[in-house]
Amino acid sequence: MTIFLWLAVVLSESCQVAGQIFFKHAMASARGISMRRVCGLLAGVSVMTVGFFIWLGLLQHFELSYIYPFEGIQRVILVAAATFFLKETMTRELWLGVILIVIGTILVSWS
Repeated sequence: MTIFLWLAVVLSESCQVAGQIFFKHAMASARGISMRRVCGLLAGVSVMTVGFFIWLGLLQHFELSYIYPFEGIQRVILVAAATFFLKETMTRELWLGVILIVIGTILVSWS
C-alpha cells in the first residue's frame, strides 16, 4: 500500500467521522427547523458523500477483505473527535470497548 492510498483510507474514514460530528451538532441545536440545523445536516451529508466516493475509489484498487478492516480506524477517530469537538466525556470503559473493537478488527484482517 502506498502512502497516497493510505492517506485516502484515512481521509475516507475521517469524512465518515466528520459527518457523524456534523449530524450530532445539528441535532443538538435548537428544536424544530433552523438554519443551523439544516446547515449541519447538509454539511454532514456532504462530507459523508465525499468519503463514500473515496471509498469506492479504494475498492477499485483493493479487495474488500483487505480494505474493510481499516473501518476499525473510524472508531478511534470518532471517540477522539467526540472528545475534542463535542466535549463528550470518555470513560475507561468506553476506551476499553474501542480497544477491543480495534483488536477484533486486527484479528479479522489477519484471517
